[in-house]
Amino acid sequence: MKTIIKYVLLCLLAVKTVTAQNSTKSINLSNAAATPYEIELTQNKTTHILFPSSIEYVDLGSSEIIANKVEATSNVLRLKSVKEDIKPTNFTAITNDGKYYSFNVIYNEQPIQLSYDLTKFEKQNSKKQSEVLFKDLGSISPSLVDLFMKAIIKKNKKELNIKSKTYGVEAWLKSIYSQDGKLYFHISINNKSNLPYEVDNVSFKIKDRRTTKRTTIQEVSLKPIRNYRDFQTINSQSKQDNIFMLDQFTLSDKQILLIEINEKNGVRNQVLKVKSSDILNIKQIIELKL
Repeated sequence: MKTIIKYVLLCLLAVKTVTAQNSTKSINLSNAAATPYEIELTQNKTTHILFPSSIEYVDLGSSEIIANKVEATSNVLRLKSVKEDIKPTNFTAITNDGKYYSFNVIYNEQPIQLSYDLTKFEKQNSKKQSEVLFKDLGSISPSLVDLFMKAIIKKNKKELNIKSKTYGVEAWLKSIYSQDGKLYFHISINNKSNLPYEVDNVSFKIKDRRTTKRTTIQEVSLKPIRNYRDFQTINSQSKQDNIFMLDQFTLSDKQILLIEINEKNGVRNQVLKVKSSDILNIKQIIELKL
């Protein structure tokens, strides 16, 4: 009798297992699809797309179309077909702010439109783009980084007395914030002179505070991961603010961080000196009202 009961239980268990396996269904990803834009290309005319942010990546679905970033810009893509009457294809693009764009391409000898401004389109149509994560940002999304930077700019609080002044141009390090293993440096440039001030580059270097002629100068360059904007020409009697994000670091009492702002074809260079105490006493971004 016990043998029969065991046999029946085994049969029921086998039937249940088979039923469970048969009831397993594949997941339909149609609801997760990234809705593509539709675009027409031709061979004898160039199509341009203006993206809201710098282009980081482009992948073409066919060798029958070509695409390049416009050299003088970072957010304009030009495209055309390599021959007439190409087959329908697609391409994707990822921008610096983490947005993912998908395009369906069809051939048209006379495209209705040759220039597309996605910045204008997204504002008018509230199209929500898919977002990707970048390795250098870790688990922080690019849109959240942008939110942090905007909050710092909006707060515009001068928490540090670190400044440099040369020939009518002032540079201030207003504040340093931290969040999720990243440091945010708020730098402001005020051009009080009568000549425009064009920034060539901004560098971050850790150096020894005291060195002698016999001592080898120790220098470590730090590369910003992101910045709020590319410094442009600062007109006379005007100012501009920017945020630079770097990986978190600390300084010893014998070290100093130099932030060097160099003028293009000029001598009005600025140097901001940051001590270890300035780094250790920074605040977290969560203290700001986002």
